Amino acid sequence: MNTKYTALYLLLSGLMLVTAALACGAATTVSNVRIRDLPQFICATSTPRPTHTQAPTQVQPAVYIPPAGYVTYTPVPGCIWNGFVCATNTPHPGGSYSTPGHYVPGATSTPRPTHTPWPTPTAYVLTGRFFLGADVYTGGFESEISLRLRIEHVEVYPVDAVRQVVAWNIDIENVGQAAYATIPGGQVFVAEVGTSGTRRSGQWWASAEAAQAAGITLQPEVLDVLEVQPGQQYRLTLTAFTPVGEPVRFGWVLDPLANGRDGDLIGGNVAYWASDVSAECRLNPGPGVVVPTPSALAPTPTASRTPQYPPWCTWCGH
Repeated sequence: MNTKYTALYLLLSGLMLVTAALACGAATTVSNVRIRDLPQFICATSTPRPTHTQAPTQVQPAVYIPPAGYVTYTPVPGCIWNGFVCATNTPHPGGSYSTPGHYVPGATSTPRPTHTPWPTPTAYVLTGRFFLGADVYTGGFESEISLRLRIEHVEVYPVDAVRQVVAWNIDIENVGQAAYATIPGGQVFVAEVGTSGTRRSGQWWASAEAAQAAGITLQPEVLDVLEVQPGQQYRLTLTAFTPVGEPVRFGWVLDPLANGRDGDLIGGNVAYWASDVSAECRLNPGPGVVVPTPSALAPTPTASRTPQYPPWCTWCGH
C-alpha cells in the first residue's frame, strides 16, 4: 500500500475512532483510545516453593531409673518386730535400697540445620516481537487502559493466482479499570508475507470484502467502534486480502493517534506477533497475572512529514 494512502487511511481511522469514542459519552476521552505503554509477554513461572519449616527440637520423655543397692535389714537383738514395736530378736522384715528409684530428663536430639529459602523464580518477559498465541499485556502505567491482547489461529483462503484471504483471530480483554475504545479492523493488520524464500512487508488491512471472498461471516464489532468495558473480553475474526504466500507477521497499532511514524507505518507503539519467533517460554500466565513495570518506555515515533494531498482533494488535511 502506498505510504501516502496508508497515512490517510490511518488518519481517517483515528479521527473516526476519536469522534465515535467521544460520542459514546462524557466519560470517554482520548485517553480511552491511546496505549502508550510498552507491550509485554509475561511467561507463566512456577510458584515459588515455600521454605521448609524445620521440626522443633525433640526431647524424649523422662527416663525412670529403678532403685539400686537393696540391703536386708539386720537383726536387732532382743527385738521382735510386730509391725509397730520390737518384740523379739528377729530381723526387721524386708530391707531397703541404698539408691531409691528416680527419674532423669530424656535425651535431647541434635537440632536439624536451617534450610536456605528457595530462590524466587525470575520472570521471563518479552518486550519485542511475540509468538502467535502469546498473551500480551499493555497499559496501566503511562496509560489509563490495561489490556490483554492476543493474535492466533491464522488461516489462508486462496482467491486467485496473485491474491489470497488471510483470516486470524484476536483477543481483547480489558483487565483494568478504564473503558477501552478501538476499531479492530482499523488497528490490526497483516505486516509480512513470505513466499519463495523471500518476504514482503506492508500493511494489509482487514475488510468485509475479504471475508465475503472467503465465505466468512464477520462479527459486527470487527469493522465498527468497539467499546470494551472493564472485565469484558472479545474474540473476533479479522480477514484481509494479501499477496499469495505465508502470513508470518501481524501488527497491532496500540496508539492510533500518535503523530509519528513507527518503522514504515504511520502511527505509534505497534506490537508485532510473528510465526517465526523463537521464545524459551510459550506458556501464557492465565488470569490474575501481575504485570511488571515495563523495563523501558514505548518507542518514540519519528515525527512524520507533512502529507502532500492531490490538488483535487480540497478537504484533505482539514
